[in-house]
Amino acid sequence: MSRWRPSPARWTHHAASETPRFSPTVEARATRWALGSALVAAATTVLVMGGARMPLGGGESVGSLAALLAAIAAGPAFAVSFALERRRGYLAWRNSLPRAKRVTDLIALSAAMMMLAALVVVAVAELFQLGFRGLTIDPFGAAALVAAAVGTMTYVASVSGARVTSTGVASLATLVLFIGTLASMVSASQGDWWRFHFSELGNESGYAGYQFNLSLITTGAVITALANFVAHDLEVGLRAHVDTAQRRARLFAWLLAVIGLCLMVAGFVPDAVAFPVHVGAASGMVVVFGVLVGCLLTLVPGIGRDIAVFSVLVVAGIVVAVALWVPVDYYNLTGSEFIIAGLLFAWLMLFVRQSRAYADAAAPAAPLAAAPVT
Repeated sequence: MSRWRPSPARWTHHAASETPRFSPTVEARATRWALGSALVAAATTVLVMGGARMPLGGGESVGSLAALLAAIAAGPAFAVSFALERRRGYLAWRNSLPRAKRVTDLIALSAAMMMLAALVVVAVAELFQLGFRGLTIDPFGAAALVAAAVGTMTYVASVSGARVTSTGVASLATLVLFIGTLASMVSASQGDWWRFHFSELGNESGYAGYQFNLSLITTGAVITALANFVAHDLEVGLRAHVDTAQRRARLFAWLLAVIGLCLMVAGFVPDAVAFPVHVGAASGMVVVFGVLVGCLLTLVPGIGRDIAVFSVLVVAGIVVAVALWVPVDYYNLTGSEFIIAGLLFAWLMLFVRQSRAYADAAAPAAPLAAAPVT
């Protein structure tokens, strides 16, 4: 079989246009977004609070108001930065994707950034409330705190949107699921939910159930967006080894997308609503993951030995985790789910990073410009 190798121009384009760099334009835009959103958030806080005082954390609190405003500001900041940098040539390979896919990916990533911004602000506010028990804040003090929180999260969102990478998208998915699930756990009205399974959180009728299911849906949507980023990295690397790179990369894109869709179904359909559908979606993720590992070991020549060995260990770990639940009965289903989820997302992070390294190995970076002579 003949081997087709990309031209040096193709390599240079990959390295030069898809490697995150500090940019004065990106930093200036992020700073403007942060300052503008902070000023609007401060004014909104004063108007909403009137003359009342609010605690840092809790239901009606400075933290909840800051989280709402941070989410509202972070989403557009991320989306606008992403769109502007795309017009400047960043991630030009996405032009080959259908317009509907590009739009849904942007919506998913922006929604995840909104959710992450809100969760981070709420978590910080609740921690400070525990440290300052009984403290309430006046409108002007609250305005300063809300402005700082909103400005910070908006700045992060704007910079993140300007330089989206496969590793960044994978980190976003992991953070949303982890922090969202943790928030649902600590706010669950049923303190012994863990005696059943994690899906019990999704059966809650209040905030905890909404938070857990939304975390699953958002994470699944982000993984469907991640699928194309990983497939692109794999395709760049595969072109140095086989002449069926595009077809093989497309297979990985579909497998990752199916995992994301299964996660979304599990969030949209809690087990209390339709148990067979929920369990089928959750089980389907594990099955597709097994297929994905098999394809990785057989269809990606030259991939690092570390990821191959780790993939086998993760599959073995999942089998052991299930066996410790049934038939060993060492722990309940919650313990098994916890270990399996940890293994899967640890594997996902390593897989994404190895895929990017696989692409970079086939696409040498452009030569650095010579330093000016003084």
